[in-house]
Amino acid sequence: MSAFLGPIHYWLYNKIRLQQEIVEELFILGKENGLSLEAECKKLYGAFEKKPLEEMIDHNNIHGWLQERVSQVEYSYAYCVTKLLQADPGLMPKLKSIHKASGRELALTMKDKNPDAAIIFKAISDNLLDGMPCDHANRLLAQSEDEVLWQRSICVHSIYWDNTGGDVKNYYELRDAWLEGLTEELGFSLERPDEISYCIKRKSA
Repeated sequence: MSAFLGPIHYWLYNKIRLQQEIVEELFILGKENGLSLEAECKKLYGAFEKKPLEEMIDHNNIHGWLQERVSQVEYSYAYCVTKLLQADPGLMPKLKSIHKASGRELALTMKDKNPDAAIIFKAISDNLLDGMPCDHANRLLAQSEDEVLWQRSICVHSIYWDNTGGDVKNYYELRDAWLEGLTEELGFSLERPDEISYCIKRKSA
């Protein structure tokens, strides 16, 4: 990454911030179930600061600072989901509902523009955190106005789930719920040809 702040740095930080918003919803769900997730995450991973990027970032180590924020929010997310499900496995439907609502909320901001499949795929890339840009976590296989097919090249999330005693399968189950919320609201369907592949396809009229 560049030694100077550029669009890619703001793009990445926005994705970090969006994942933190879901983490904060998990804090609330934890509180409703007698868990002190916010305090625990702050102690384990540090407090997430909400200031303009240029006021916080280490300008002498832009890449390293952003990587630390990625790790912070990934650890917090994995920790919260894992602790919630350990406390009550029956919370999974509620967790899915939170993620589906988040995907739907994004879709509602796009609906008036009647986006095609390629635009929806770009929105997915612009909103879901998949490590650093240099990780190239996803590989586009085919793209048209009606359909996009892509594949996960590597899993950048498992390390956080392993280190928090969780199961990365829960991550992908919740990710699918988010994708379903986004695509269904925009008249598309989400298909999973196999464990590492994704397809969004325009629904027939």
